[in-house]
Amino acid sequence: MANFILSAFADEIDSNFDIQLESLKKLGINMLELRGVNGKSFVELSDEEAYEVKQKLSENKISLSALGSPIGKIKVDGDFIAHKNLLERIMDIGDILECKRIRMFSFYPAENMSRDAFRAKAFSMLDELLAMAEKRGFVLCHENEKDIFGETPEQELELLEHFGGRLKAVLDPGNFAFCLLDASKGYPLLKKHIEYFHIKDADESGAIVPPGKGVAFLKETLAGIAADRPDEDVILTIEPHLMGFVGLASLSKLDDIRHVYSFDTPFDAFKTAVDAVKGMISDL
Repeated sequence: MANFILSAFADEIDSNFDIQLESLKKLGINMLELRGVNGKSFVELSDEEAYEVKQKLSENKISLSALGSPIGKIKVDGDFIAHKNLLERIMDIGDILECKRIRMFSFYPAENMSRDAFRAKAFSMLDELLAMAEKRGFVLCHENEKDIFGETPEQELELLEHFGGRLKAVLDPGNFAFCLLDASKGYPLLKKHIEYFHIKDADESGAIVPPGKGVAFLKETLAGIAADRPDEDVILTIEPHLMGFVGLASLSKLDDIRHVYSFDTPFDAFKTAVDAVKGMISDL
């Protein structure tokens, strides 16, 4: 069986970085996918602030699983020079934090753009980003996401196969469910390309629900991973989106996010998700 290692987007618990780290320790999680730090994106950290983050991680014995970057969340006709500069800055921060894995996306289409034109432009831009990352020893990990090239399992496979192993996948089955797509196809189609996983869930209507309560096929995916990757370390980043949090508006259109469960606090919501994932793993 695979050795499942839990990581987390702890900014969903609190914007304060110290509280994030304390919360992870309470949850028994010793990995973090860095995204929001004290109310701002980690990409805005100064060198001094990045070193402070590194020190706090060390003091709390918490390591980084990845940098949860916004790279690729622009239209293909957006300011790509500024975006490449942003990637260079993210890699500078990654070097400080000693984390070489970067989560990213594959762009939104321009207005009235054909699929073929979108594909060609997105792939060309990705090729440039990959060359930049490879030069500095970073691994780019593409997350399936609403409206980008790679929204569907089939598009994601097309994208990954085009780059022949240069681009890795962050599989988020919950995003397929959120987009009202058949999430059962995700892991079987993409498994040879997957670097690590994000964990969220959504029901048949696309409303966000705790892991295992929706149609993201999380139990089946975990069972497949357990069988396919015996004795291998497999990172699962908990990203449940069960409540609003600072920075959510930059990740999704807020009117897209619907909830059918309520919780007293963000920590309670996150603990519900963590307990659900631990339960599914223990049932394997």
